[in-house]
Amino acid sequence: MKPSTAAIFPTLPVELIELIAESVESVDSDSLLDLRLVCRDLQKKTFNHFARRFFSSIRTDLSEESLSRINALSRHEELRPHVQGLAFMLQNGIGRGLVWNRHSWGSLSSPMEIEQIRRLRDNLVNNLINCRSFFIVCRYPEGHPDLNRVTVTDAVAVFFALVVDSQLPVSSFHLVYANRSSRTLMMDMRRVPKLLYRQPKFHMVWSNLQKLSLEQYLTLDNFGFLLELVLCAPNLKTLLLNLGSHDLAAEFMHELAETVSFTQLEELALFRTALRAKDLMKLLTSAQDTLKILTFYRISVLQEDNWSSVLKSLSQGFVNLTAISLYYLWSNFPKGELLSFPGLEKSPVICQTPDQRLHIFYTESQKTQTALGVEYSGSNMSQVLSLLQTTTVYLYDTAT
Repeated sequence: MKPSTAAIFPTLPVELIELIAESVESVDSDSLLDLRLVCRDLQKKTFNHFARRFFSSIRTDLSEESLSRINALSRHEELRPHVQGLAFMLQNGIGRGLVWNRHSWGSLSSPMEIEQIRRLRDNLVNNLINCRSFFIVCRYPEGHPDLNRVTVTDAVAVFFALVVDSQLPVSSFHLVYANRSSRTLMMDMRRVPKLLYRQPKFHMVWSNLQKLSLEQYLTLDNFGFLLELVLCAPNLKTLLLNLGSHDLAAEFMHELAETVSFTQLEELALFRTALRAKDLMKLLTSAQDTLKILTFYRISVLQEDNWSSVLKSLSQGFVNLTAISLYYLWSNFPKGELLSFPGLEKSPVICQTPDQRLHIFYTESQKTQTALGVEYSGSNMSQVLSLLQTTTVYLYDTAT
């Protein structure tokens, strides 16, 4: 950079500096830090971008060290408003440096009596006032380890104790027990407080929830717990479920369809789940006036059902639906009749324009391309869904 250019650069408006910072960061995140070291003016003008990039979401493994870092951050008056989310994640073990007492039947006895946990609660209430999204992430098979060890499921218990005690208005909660390929894992339900959803304080907290993600291999042990997390959130706008493609998941979806009414739901995403077509339509119909985004990935409808009725119903009356993603959909499961969408891109109904976007996912089988997935957003949603209904072909494919 020439001396004259270097002198002018820091005097540019904040909006231009932030655009430059985004461009620099897209090449190398360390370059943003280098840019901030040029001078105090650039450091000041890139502060908001820097804070959003590195402090919008913070992590803890409930160790004394990580909780101390959060406590220090909460005292930083300029950084703390930028914190939007808190993730409970495994790093080098859970809860190191703290003393955890446990009931003989498995759950932690008094997490809120631990000084560092009380301090975290106070910081969330008084200092980190924009932090209302929470993530609990387990990427490895937890199994049933000795109760002397603290695990990710214990972090689930700590989270609920913390938010119920503080009456924190949680807006977003993501419980992710899945590996990198979204294969679901299981919680150790011995460690979760029983009948949490019977507490009036829990209902007060959960009624604020707008986004909920549950990725968990469904079992008889966790069935009721996970179901209540959905049923106790009447104001959901986004729901993602990844439960495993088996009969118990279909029962879960049936209970949900029979019980819940999604009057405000704008986005529904189902991953690796089995259900009946009529249960799916009952869920969708309850959100007919508000639903905007729909994602199905590796979904199986059971035995006598198929997808034609679902696609037909979606093409009629879902006037606010603007985006769909459909991938690997099975009918008459477990026979393995897989939906494909041949010739979709050739239809005159669909064209790539500023208000329409189409992406077709192909897989190669025996030297031929087969369209097994489609993403569409645009103004011709009803026509596209009608087209899918009439042109869908079922393949017998158990290996995909």
